[in-house]
Amino acid sequence: MACSPICKVPTAFAQWCYFLGFIACTVAAWALRDYGSTVLDFSPVNDCLADTSPPDYGCMGQQAVQRIAFGTFLFFALHLVLLLGVTSCRSPRLALHNGFWPFKLLLWGGLIASTFWMPNTALNGFGQAARVFSGFFIVLQLVIILDFIYSVNEWLLEREGCAFTLVSATVLFICGSLVGIGFLYNFYAPRPSCSLNIWFITSILLFFLVYALISISPLRNESAGLFTSAAVFAYTTYYLWSALNSEPVSDSCSTTSLGANKVITIVGFVIAILALGYSTMSSGTSSSAFDLSTGSGCDDEKLQYRPDFFHGMFMLASCYMMMLLVGWDLQGGEGELSLDRGWGSTWVKIIAAWLCVALYTWSLVAHRVLKSRSF
Repeated sequence: MACSPICKVPTAFAQWCYFLGFIACTVAAWALRDYGSTVLDFSPVNDCLADTSPPDYGCMGQQAVQRIAFGTFLFFALHLVLLLGVTSCRSPRLALHNGFWPFKLLLWGGLIASTFWMPNTALNGFGQAARVFSGFFIVLQLVIILDFIYSVNEWLLEREGCAFTLVSATVLFICGSLVGIGFLYNFYAPRPSCSLNIWFITSILLFFLVYALISISPLRNESAGLFTSAAVFAYTTYYLWSALNSEPVSDSCSTTSLGANKVITIVGFVIAILALGYSTMSSGTSSSAFDLSTGSGCDDEKLQYRPDFFHGMFMLASCYMMMLLVGWDLQGGEGELSLDRGWGSTWVKIIAAWLCVALYTWSLVAHRVLKSRSF
């Protein structure tokens, strides 16, 4: 069937098109970083060789990642501006979100291609700004995760017969997290000299004891409970593992990274990329938007998710993708298939885990502190 002049797709499916495009850009950035030194040997990309002695040809791959991230950032930033304030299915601007796909692909590819002719110095400013935008991305992810945990808790409490599910999930989260903490002590803090890792792991455990006690005390927010604390404990334990796994391979306390099987490394790399794209997409939409049986993605003329916020999340994710591939210090990865590795990444994730704890603890007691506000 021939495509209509604007090639529209249902709003519920449009998000998946952007998801696939984002994943394709991420894979292309990784491929050029690890294997693209021969095709990238042209000016201005190879100008970075003059700044390294002896010449580090890997810098061209890092330049490619920055350029793809910048082009993708511009693509979603343009959509954010054009779709600002669109909330109705009847808005004529909605076609800019779910239509014009041939032109979108040309625009997306054109923006990325144009960045390869920018001087390296022009990308330095974006690299610094990307750190800040990536921080915003992490904070938004944390807020969305906490909101989701509270929503699940309220959903289970409101339904009869879900008490067993609620208790079982709580026990599973707590026991699973404690087992995970034990493994982290064993693999990432095998000696007393690994004091930093010991503190990282212990802090997550101690924080859990504090906010878990608050969540079952009279001080707590009525919508919170032991289930929400258990879910936050599980999430921060995962973040803790990710932070410890991001430590440099040369670090003597990271015993699991020294002899990693390459198949496991590849599988983990693929899962990480897919998780980034999917979490970004789900953060930019409501849960009901994933029900493809709704067809158009519209409910009573009101969109199930805001296109401007959706593109804003992907705009920030473009910056975060760059941090994953070149590191928060913008110095590049540690070899083939490396992803989000280095002390910069470790500290960012640890701080994000602590921030998650702080936000959750505040949500437990905020109604006591700000009594004039409703929560």
